[in-house]
Amino acid sequence: MSEQNINVNVERGAGPDNHAWTVLGTLLACGAVGMAAWAISNAGMLDMAATGLSFFFIQLITMMMKAGLLVVPEKHSTDFSESRGIIKTLWREFQEFQGNSPIWRMALLALGFTLAYLIFRFGLSVALGVFENIWIAGAASALIASFIVSPQLFKTMFSKMKTRSGVQIKSTPAEPEAWEGGVA
Repeated sequence: MSEQNINVNVERGAGPDNHAWTVLGTLLACGAVGMAAWAISNAGMLDMAATGLSFFFIQLITMMMKAGLLVVPEKHSTDFSESRGIIKTLWREFQEFQGNSPIWRMALLALGFTLAYLIFRFGLSVALGVFENIWIAGAASALIASFIVSPQLFKTMFSKMKTRSGVQIKSTPAEPEAWEGGVA
């Protein structure tokens, strides 16, 4: 009997060639969900629309975190290196804290998460009531999604705004000119 080699490749995210398409597709999908929520809210079902939209965004973030698509960046720079370590440690310790909690503490944690969810949902219901146009609702949903799926985009965009021309010019100090003459 001959040996069989089986290779399985699993990709959780987009490769470098189609990352832009993945981000674009996510933005379009989230924009469409926002437009659908706006349409449902205008049909007189604001509570249902706000609940569905908030659940969608929370579930998207949760699933991306579990899949490892949303993580604290691993940079080898010294900028905020200790803060990144603190955030990772806090998150890991909080998960352990949750897992080792008695039922009464789990109930209190669930209450806290519920209150945070209700506040988020209330904010979305106010936003859905403010939008007067389906396109604005879709654009707002896509903007929220863009912060979630591509935070590096905004970091790069804002770092380019530090200079006026987009080009940093380094110059050496000129020799001071000798002043000739009498009284200034």
